[in-house]
Amino acid sequence: MQELQGYAAEGFNIVAPPMWALLELDANNNIVPSAYARNAKSAGLDIIAWSFERSGPLKNGGGWYYQTVNPVINNDGDMMEVLHVMAQDVGVIGVFSDWPASVSYYANCMGLP
Repeated sequence: MQELQGYAAEGFNIVAPPMWALLELDANNNIVPSAYARNAKSAGLDIIAWSFERSGPLKNGGGWYYQTVNPVINNDGDMMEVLHVMAQDVGVIGVFSDWPASVSYYANCMGLP
């Protein structure tokens, strides 16, 4: 938290960690914002995530980009749940993606800019 507050104090407005740094599992194995994500928002920082759709098929957990939520990732549809949590619960202002059509589709369906 102190590091993130320091960024804000130095005039940084945005942090851009990998997706896995923004997500964790709660006691019921729901995907939720991580402590890092909550602390960044508390420090007044906006968040951009990377890199969506970099892992290939998700039937085996998603690998490095999903490392904090791998236990609940088992199909390609799970990436939309991850995107939903990042957009609605974490509050990211942007997501870098290797295949931007999925992010654009989600944003259009949800009425996001």
